Amino acid sequence: MVSDKILNLLARHKLVAVITASLMLLVSVALYSSLPAEMSVHWNASGEADSTASKNIAVLILPAITLLMSALFEFTVSDKRELVVGSLSMILLLVIHVMSLLVNIGYNIPIVPISLVLAGLLVAVSFWFTKES
Repeated sequence: MVSDKILNLLARHKLVAVITASLMLLVSVALYSSLPAEMSVHWNASGEADSTASKNIAVLILPAITLLMSALFEFTVSDKRELVVGSLSMILLLVIHVMSLLVNIGYNIPIVPISLVLAGLLVAVSFWFTKES
């Protein structure tokens, strides 16, 4: 069973949102000069980039979504288990953001399969965790 300390930390979605968004921004700032002016932001099932955005938008969109998710949780979610799942979702966005930045500076990372596996694990954990009494 997952430690109560970890669950209590993850239930603090605002803290998780600030930490993950801050880490996204820190990594973005660190890599900013190496990033292309037009960045790939979406990949098809074959792993080929099929959508781009300007560098400024690409480095800010996932941190903004993370903070928006936390704000939505404030008004829509009251169950601790759902807050934990939301926090795990924010951490998944952090991983995807870092992979996206690394792919855009030239690292050969299979972003689609890794993202799909992580998303699948999140769904499995979410199903298990929210059904647990």
